[in-house]
Amino acid sequence: MPTLRAATKSVRPEAPEEVTAEPSYYEEQWGFATDHPDGYMAVRAVRNDASELVDFHWEYANPAAEAMMGMRLDFVMGRGIVELLPDTRNRGIHACFVRAVETGEPYVDEVYFPLAHNERWFRLVALKRGDGLSIWFTDITRRKREELETSFLAEASHLLTASLDVEAALHELARRCVPTLGDGCVLQVMDSRGQPLLLETVAREPSQEALLTEVLQHTAAQAPNEPGLVGLRLPQDTSQLLAEVTTPLLQSLTRDAGHLRLMRMLGTRSLLTVPLRARGRTLGALVLFTFCERVYGPDDLRFAEDLADRIALSVDNVLLFREARKAVAQRDEFFTVAAHELRTPTTSLKLNVQSLLRGARRSEAAPSPPALMAKLENIDRNASRLNALVNELLDVTRIHAGRLRLELEEVDLTALAQEVAARFELPASQAQSPILLETSGPAVGTWDRLRLEQVVTNLLSNALKYGAGKPVHLRVETNAGLARLVVRDEGIGIAPENLPRLFGRFERAVSDRHYGGLGLGLYITRQIVEALGGSVGVRSAPGAGATFTVELPRQATT
Repeated sequence: MPTLRAATKSVRPEAPEEVTAEPSYYEEQWGFATDHPDGYMAVRAVRNDASELVDFHWEYANPAAEAMMGMRLDFVMGRGIVELLPDTRNRGIHACFVRAVETGEPYVDEVYFPLAHNERWFRLVALKRGDGLSIWFTDITRRKREELETSFLAEASHLLTASLDVEAALHELARRCVPTLGDGCVLQVMDSRGQPLLLETVAREPSQEALLTEVLQHTAAQAPNEPGLVGLRLPQDTSQLLAEVTTPLLQSLTRDAGHLRLMRMLGTRSLLTVPLRARGRTLGALVLFTFCERVYGPDDLRFAEDLADRIALSVDNVLLFREARKAVAQRDEFFTVAAHELRTPTTSLKLNVQSLLRGARRSEAAPSPPALMAKLENIDRNASRLNALVNELLDVTRIHAGRLRLELEEVDLTALAQEVAARFELPASQAQSPILLETSGPAVGTWDRLRLEQVVTNLLSNALKYGAGKPVHLRVETNAGLARLVVRDEGIGIAPENLPRLFGRFERAVSDRHYGGLGLGLYITRQIVEALGGSVGVRSAPGAGATFTVELPRQATT
């Protein structure tokens, strides 16, 4: 949109045009506009010797126009638009006025005036009137400001939430604050421990940006706790608006002669500071400057506070996420160390118990008492269970750290399922849940054998645990480029509300008082299957058992 800039000089021409200024003349010519709330101006064309339209001279401006423009009728009367508002020519407004006179077509636009150090927007309608124009205009500053603020805040919110790289987002946001919100900007952000996270300085002119940096360097040495407020003696936890930064005011706010000299060289006209606060903590500060005619007001402060709230919320969320991620990393490191420390004694315990069991079973001369054999077998089962839990913890930490490596080779899923089912004969017999295996021939694919064995083991173990003493069905089949593994039990089933979270970490669909485990088996199963490029799903209803289906591409996609 075109911009109009009011002339700062107010010198009358030596011989202003004579204009009839009798009350009856005004009433006759422009009485319709005298009390109208919209601004109205009448101008007539000024032509050169070649009949070219070179300017427009004011003939009339109603009281509303005087108030909006900040120029009295007796000042503008007979003077030219280009003389008082030279930007009308530079930005094409004068050409549009000329076109309206020459063609008779109305000119409608929205134009910007920085008048009396305040931003002003007007909706303008220019209509041909004889050899001149009737110009109506309405102040739309509030609407334009709201549009600007809404747009800027939306862009800022998107920028701050589009990435977890908050430093890059804040760097870009500080750049966008200039010149939209001011001629200079300082943005300081600290982390949760009060350590500097980011300090950004931006200005419209390189020389001013260099001065801002010098001010911060100077005050960092004199007042290390207040670099975000450019060292001025202002409260850090409340917003501050300095509409007019005068020399006496600077003298009262600066810390020493060097600080005062730099601030005066900076040429600050108006300044506002806003703290970045979240959850009762101050995370930094946003400082905005003007170095020219613009003066900040209460509306500017309110908008800066809205922006600061968004910045603080985004920074706080990112800091919380980083702290949570660090805590998770420390937890995973603890699990890894603990699991490795536990694995050695449990492995040794299991080996010793198995050795005792083998010796007791081979001893024909003096058979071991049944009670002793039962205790040894119980120790062996618990050692195996403890070893399995330790391995689950290790797998979870590897998965979370992205260290789940796959060793791909050609594997027959049918043969693998038969081997795992054979190892489960004793647990199945004890649970009174026979495993019924159904196959349709080899199901060969490129997979990680040990990880795929872990998947079959987890699903079979799960089916036996919740099978309620009924048969467990294990089926392997192939379909085009897929291999399918189906494990179905006829046990207690799963409630519908528990199905969506069944494959989560530490999730359980039943009470841990009646069923052991960490709730990691199905989570690990899903991670392995998806790492192999496949999928796993479940269908179930309470009291009707559960069916787990694994589908794997026979050609690895990893």
